[in-house]
Amino acid sequence: MSDEASTPPPPSLRRWVNTRSAAAHIGIHPEVLRRWARQPGKHTWLPKPIRVGNEFRWDIDALEKALRSTDDQQQEHDDETG
Repeated sequence: MSDEASTPPPPSLRRWVNTRSAAAHIGIHPEVLRRWARQPGKHTWLPKPIRVGNEFRWDIDALEKALRSTDDQQQEHDDETG
């Protein structure tokens, strides 16, 4: 029996990008993403960025997951009203 079979797989690497790259990835202007981050009570679905120096870094995977979740909720709402 080899050690590889008993070793758990490594955790997935998180992809951290700056605000400009995160905004481009989800198709919005960087200032919109900055504004959303400044209003956490209004945008509770938005994952919190981390600060590295003077810039924020966003976990792209968490951001995509949050957007999919809000899209799913909107779809359910549209199905109920339509």
